[in-house]
Amino acid sequence: MKVIKKALSELKHPEKNVRMHTDKQLVEFRRSVEMFGQIRPIVIDEDNVILAGNGLYETLVSMGRTEADCYVVTGLSDKEKKKLMLADNRIFDLGVDDMKAFDAVIAELGDDLDVPGYDEDLLQTLIAD
Repeated sequence: MKVIKKALSELKHPEKNVRMHTDKQLVEFRRSVEMFGQIRPIVIDEDNVILAGNGLYETLVSMGRTEADCYVVTGLSDKEKKKLMLADNRIFDLGVDDMKAFDAVIAELGDDLDVPGYDEDLLQTLIAD
């Protein structure tokens, strides 16, 4: 997979995006990017339409970034592009957490529970239990 840099100003939202991004999610996205950088590319088609990564795009723009790592998918029909967008949103939702492994990782983090996407007080409570 070849990842390239693209100007955010060149990227376009799809006509319809089935995933809505809450303010809380965008705040956590920002925390993640600030902590780890951009760890996944935005997936676009040959016309620079975002197929996966609209929330990341919004986050990068709000941070004043001017470019992003992108993966360009070519040769898909319009129907296949729509399927890709649906699949990308749904497949992640189908996973389940292994709570035993989760608890072990949280315990290994000790007092450093600043983890994007998680409420630090809640994680402290889980350790106490």
